[in-house]
Amino acid sequence: MNIPGKSANEIAELVAAQCIAGRARRLNRVITGLYDRALQPHGIKINQASILVCLLTIGDASPGEIGARLQMEKSTVSRTIDRMVNSGWIQVSGKGPGQTVRVTESGRQLMVDCHEQWQEAQQRALALLGEEGASSLKAIADRLRVNC
Repeated sequence: MNIPGKSANEIAELVAAQCIAGRARRLNRVITGLYDRALQPHGIKINQASILVCLLTIGDASPGEIGARLQMEKSTVSRTIDRMVNSGWIQVSGKGPGQTVRVTESGRQLMVDCHEQWQEAQQRALALLGEEGASSLKAIADRLRVNC
């Protein structure tokens, strides 16, 4: 919608003050940083841990299913899976649309090993968001009906 009589700078100030997407992206970067720093001693990032959690929760899955459940772009899933295969945390069998991704014993052990650091990051995130903010965020995410 064009706002008559408003300059680009005025519109930018309005968008900066009201944009939900901008705030959500900034919050994502802050929270992701908390978890990535906590998990760093184990050599894993939170997006990789999310894929492990998804696979350990639902079982073997295709890259497409992982992407759909985690709302991740296909290219991001592909790059992340490649890195995780190279680290030995998951393995991929099959080719093309028939590919199946599964967690290795090394990946299972990693989940156990990094749980304490995840809990520390979780506490930092809860402190940052407050109980009400964390509950609101959970309620919003639950409405997305994602199973991982």
